[in-house]
Amino acid sequence: MSAKLTLHYFALLLGLGMLQACSGGGSSSAPAVPDITEATEEPPPTRQVDRNFTYHDDTRAIIEEKCVTCHTEGDIAPFALDDYAKVKIYAAAAAFAIRSGSMPPWPPTPGYTHFADERGLSQKERYILLNWLEGGLEEGEPQPGPATASDLEDIPPGYNLKLKMPEAYTPFLQPDDHRCFAIEWPLDEFSFVTDVDVLPDVTEQVHHVIVSVAEPEDAHLYYGATGEDGRPGWYCLGAGGVTGAPLPRQVGGWVPGAGREPTPEGTGMGVKPGSVLVVQMHYNTLVAEPAADQSIILLATADSVERPARGFLLTDPRFLRDGGMPIPAGDPKVSHEASFPAFALAAIFGEEANIEATDPWVMHQGFTHMHNLGVKARTTLIRPDGSEQVILDIRDWDFNWQGTYNFANELLVQPSDTIKLECTWDNSQANQDFVNGVQLITKDVQWGDGTQDEMCLMSVLMTQPKAGYDYSYQPTLYIESPSYQQAFAPGDLVPLQLILNNFSLHDPGEHDHDNATLHQDGDHAMADDDHNTVYNGHYHVYLDSDDDDAEHLTAWDKDYYYQLPEELAPGLHELRVSLRAADHHPLGIEQRVDIEITDVEVADSADLVDVDAWLMQDAGEDSLAEHRPVPVDCPDNSWYNEDGALEVETGYCNYLSLAQPTLVDINAGDQLHIVLWHGDLAFEEPAAAHVAVSIDGKLLWEAEVEIPADAEIFDTRVDVPFAAPAGSTVEYHLHNHGFNSWTLLQLEVER
Repeated sequence: MSAKLTLHYFALLLGLGMLQACSGGGSSSAPAVPDITEATEEPPPTRQVDRNFTYHDDTRAIIEEKCVTCHTEGDIAPFALDDYAKVKIYAAAAAFAIRSGSMPPWPPTPGYTHFADERGLSQKERYILLNWLEGGLEEGEPQPGPATASDLEDIPPGYNLKLKMPEAYTPFLQPDDHRCFAIEWPLDEFSFVTDVDVLPDVTEQVHHVIVSVAEPEDAHLYYGATGEDGRPGWYCLGAGGVTGAPLPRQVGGWVPGAGREPTPEGTGMGVKPGSVLVVQMHYNTLVAEPAADQSIILLATADSVERPARGFLLTDPRFLRDGGMPIPAGDPKVSHEASFPAFALAAIFGEEANIEATDPWVMHQGFTHMHNLGVKARTTLIRPDGSEQVILDIRDWDFNWQGTYNFANELLVQPSDTIKLECTWDNSQANQDFVNGVQLITKDVQWGDGTQDEMCLMSVLMTQPKAGYDYSYQPTLYIESPSYQQAFAPGDLVPLQLILNNFSLHDPGEHDHDNATLHQDGDHAMADDDHNTVYNGHYHVYLDSDDDDAEHLTAWDKDYYYQLPEELAPGLHELRVSLRAADHHPLGIEQRVDIEITDVEVADSADLVDVDAWLMQDAGEDSLAEHRPVPVDCPDNSWYNEDGALEVETGYCNYLSLAQPTLVDINAGDQLHIVLWHGDLAFEEPAAAHVAVSIDGKLLWEAEVEIPADAEIFDTRVDVPFAAPAGSTVEYHLHNHGFNSWTLLQLEVER
């Protein structure tokens, strides 16, 4: 982003002195274990736990909806999951990805704002998939399934513009290449963009697409950026800004598995004649050799719309100044935030949407943007009455999976409201990028366009409110822990972790009722209109009861504990959490979760290694030293912890010999469970890869893979014919040729 980034847009805000920024982190303390009410005399009823899931009856629909949209032959994902046989092959890898949270990719934290077309797994879906993937993998009886993407028409109806990228482009940065292209806007009259879609040319390498519009007065700067490095387009991050011009306005996008991002029904973003379409392509060549791509952009336009929309990117202009957003070298937790008065945003950006400074307006989407040092981000709507609504929360930022998230319900913003943006980065040495196999040295970072610079911004899509739409806000409650059918024993302390939105927790009696929900004759009425009333109070927790007068736990911390009765029959039991006003009456906001009570011991299995404890071995320590090439070239930064797994980039490491002490005892007759996978293997001439696992110098498992080869997963169990106490040496060997990727997902002992 250039320093010209719409600074004139923020002149009013700066003049009013209403933008605020800060840095640093906060602290929290764990609650003490509370006093728990006694259990009821009657033992609660139980329900049977069902784990007899099958592919066709239970998991197929989930996999087709959440996985197959990307995991098909010739698509962006590294292997297909579009039938039972393929899912069975990759069951261990799929289970690891689900447990680690890396798949399916859905960054927003659940429990806050609800989004349309959410791609994440619900707790129930996660439970069903993991039980089936890690269980018997029963197929069941085939059932007719829903139509998949391959059954649908290639070009949906309703689009009147079909714009091809001006030139074919072959990615040259691997595995990720971010490239922008300028396409001339073809219409001679002012029009509104109402929908955007993309037809990827080389589907296996198109990771995501962002479509934006730059104004006519800046078009020459975007055309001028094309070909500066001798290749079509220009290198870009984010929306694709160029020097001397403000960032373009995003009008749509596309991601594998989700497709297009249309504007809300009845809305559209205006485009002037002479504008330029800026298309950012994120190419990923993890599963395919780079190929020339010339994707097609589809657009639907209209001469007029019911509600004209205004899209804009928002940040604190002080961040753009030299030293205005400092991220010191070596600091693992740096935070900055900025607050924006809603009336000022309406005054600056509202003209195109027919909105004035004193008008309420509607926000339709959530989006935040940082670069590779980003850790987490949040945007929040703050009302003058003290209530806060988290618009978008991303706990685990991943630059490669950023996106725009359409709200399931329109969000009304009053002139007196404030929007806050928060960003957090990790600039420690361990979190630095790798460039050509060498990890960068941490340095002071600030705002900038480059890969090693950082940003902190959000996007807003603004329209007028819709007549007759229900904009009242209600508290939301989400039980994050315990998870669906999590297992406990009678008498256990169950950790409660709640996510609340539009609700403040207070000790009963801490405040009067003037600012809370009123209780009248068994009903409740609002102390003011729905937009200006603070919801606050506490919550009750019930076990297996719909009776509000039953024994319960009263609590007012979002992280707490609930103690189960000592006498509790095995089976499924239900915890019900109910939000309460200060006078204890229910607000009608509650959620339930099933937990399993069990007296059956879980099968004995344990991790053999710690993914962060591996150490490199020299030739004298290597039990497979006869395999060592000369020379061995394997820098420490070529192998690392990736989402809890050991990942190795063999383009930088020609031979790897790692070792660490075992974490548990191994008995003769135990099994060693190994889950390992590699991507497509390529080399300029035929070769072979060798991988092995040893304990105390005794070879337990090895495999040799011819190169070139398609991606493959090893999910194997090996009998251990000897005993080895905890602290024995386990070795992992990998000898490979070419720029390839290997990932050790699991190494555990099963009794």
